[in-house]
Amino acid sequence: MFYFVFAVLLYNIWRLTDFLLEAGTGDEMDYAPAITAGECVELVSSALLPPD
Repeated sequence: MFYFVFAVLLYNIWRLTDFLLEAGTGDEMDYAPAITAGECVELVSSALLPPD
């Protein structure tokens, strides 16, 4: 159950980030992602890991 909820949370973070990026550019909104899921995971993991 934990993995499912965690995956849904990551998916929602990715879609929200994508939506905010598309809304911030002022271009027409479409369903093609402006940011890939891999890029979003890298952003989230860089925020979670402490810097060296």
